[in-house]
Amino acid sequence: MRAPGTTPRAPVVVPPPSGPDRLLGVGPVTVDDAGVCRASMSCGPWAAGPDGRPSAGVLGVLLDAVLGQATLVGRAPDGWAVTTELAVDLAGPVPLEGSLECTASVVHVDGEGVLARGQVLDDTGRVVAVATEWGKFVDGPPDLAPPPPVPVPRARDLVELLGGALVPAADGSAPTASVQDGPSLRLPGSPALSNELATVHGGILATASELAAVAALPASAGRPFVTGSLRIAYLRPSPVTGDTLFRTRPVHAGRSFGVVQVEAWCGSGRLATTATVTRRVS
Repeated sequence: MRAPGTTPRAPVVVPPPSGPDRLLGVGPVTVDDAGVCRASMSCGPWAAGPDGRPSAGVLGVLLDAVLGQATLVGRAPDGWAVTTELAVDLAGPVPLEGSLECTASVVHVDGEGVLARGQVLDDTGRVVAVATEWGKFVDGPPDLAPPPPVPVPRARDLVELLGGALVPAADGSAPTASVQDGPSLRLPGSPALSNELATVHGGILATASELAAVAALPASAGRPFVTGSLRIAYLRPSPVTGDTLFRTRPVHAGRSFGVVQVEAWCGSGRLATTATVTRRVS
């Protein structure tokens, strides 16, 4: 595969909506003549996290769909791009009602990969989040056949929408110290959570990591936490043929600020992603 920048820009290719796109109502993704990628989604009560508050994790699929599309803008004609890192900073709460719009574009391309930057606005024009995503160039493009239809269940919250289940901490107590593991989140293997490469969608992995961190450090009367940031590294694909387990380890739980490490483990026992989630008092 030739290095981007030494060959003409690849034709714009927009993958068909993935199962997660349909599940969360993301899209369609568009690309304008300047290479700016754009998509929207509508929130609802189902976008709540394990603590009953609006989940920042609901942005995962929207961000990965739009910033991921931006990384494809920078590819060579005979290549593809897969996500290796996603960083999100929250500027305000995610609304439980109304629409969100994400825009993104390429800011850097070299022979190995591409960096995209984007932001999410609510329907009043307020900035909700800013994000960057690194994509690694691989041979491609893959088979982009439309995925099978995805039923969208009625759900009380985001964990239920994803078909997930929270697993209490091993000793049954609330995590408060760095030496103690927190609760886990288990996601089932399902085509509804798959990307075009038949592995768990990168946005779903980010979403589930944030949900697991919320379960580890939930909001309470004494600590009205919201998620301030999420940084996730994608180490290897997680197959959709088996469960993915998101294990948490709170490394700090102060009055005004908390930090949780989250690891996603494939059903085969291999580490798929590692994430750091900060939680701060709103």
